[in-house]
Amino acid sequence: MVTIDMDDIEDEITYWSSAMICFVLGANPPLPVMSGFCNRIWGKKGLDKVSMVGRGLFLVRFNTFEQCHKALTGDPQFFDYKPLIMKQWSPDIELHKENVKTVPIWIRMPNLDLKYWGQGCLHKLGDIIGTTLKVDNVTMNKDRLSYARILVEVELDKELPNYIRFQNEKGLPVQQNIEYEWRPTFCTVCKKYGHPSDKCHKQTKKQWQPKLAQDQQQLKVGPSFTKTADTEQKAEEKGQKDSQGFLPAQRKRIKTADQATPVTPIHNSFEALSSDSEEDEDEVDNLAAGEQPVDDEKGVATPTHPHG
Repeated sequence: MVTIDMDDIEDEITYWSSAMICFVLGANPPLPVMSGFCNRIWGKKGLDKVSMVGRGLFLVRFNTFEQCHKALTGDPQFFDYKPLIMKQWSPDIELHKENVKTVPIWIRMPNLDLKYWGQGCLHKLGDIIGTTLKVDNVTMNKDRLSYARILVEVELDKELPNYIRFQNEKGLPVQQNIEYEWRPTFCTVCKKYGHPSDKCHKQTKKQWQPKLAQDQQQLKVGPSFTKTADTEQKAEEKGQKDSQGFLPAQRKRIKTADQATPVTPIHNSFEALSSDSEEDEDEVDNLAAGEQPVDDEKGVATPTHPHG
């Protein structure tokens, strides 16, 4: 059996010691998207490369260990309001999305009274929901007074309230509404975050239907229209349009010899030309010689007209 010792892996350990494992909680961005995201936030801070090690799981390597440590201990990063989970790589770490118990999220306190905009008050209000990490710079500078924005670390299995209550300086109760830029939604079907259980793709199951009888099997008429053979035959006989407004093509019925239509004889002034009797031939010869035809009963010549 081949044995791998420390000398064989020392170079790789040194190479990846300046890397960290990253994944977005509740999302699986592709490698090009994740690479562009990391370059925007760490491109000028020693970022070396971004590699994918699994679906939605990435290794982000920096040029030095110090640069990687600085990125890990810096401000929390968010991808589409979802938290970016980061952890230092080590030789004993397992490359998968580890269980996460707490995440940082941004909360907003709309229409907060201006007298509560001090950092001391904001930290106390944020601690009601979780652990206050920082106050937004815009909130600290009071550049936007429509809502106060605070970064709070919360437990994933804890229900997030829509409002908080506290006592003011006069001992009176105050209720403050809370808005979340992102909520950690957990799916009980696939055991992952990012979507509710009723929208999980694993929840959908195929429903099998019994096969129809041979005489009722559906015939395809178009790309999205079917009907049975009985329905098609009735529609053709009545000349009615179907449910989508199409008139079925009429099949031409071929009549048999017994059903053939009898020929009706047609008489015209040129029948004499096709007569086979000797009497008709003599009459034709007389007409050709310019003689007048004679009425056998009266013995009178019948005048001829040039145009009949």
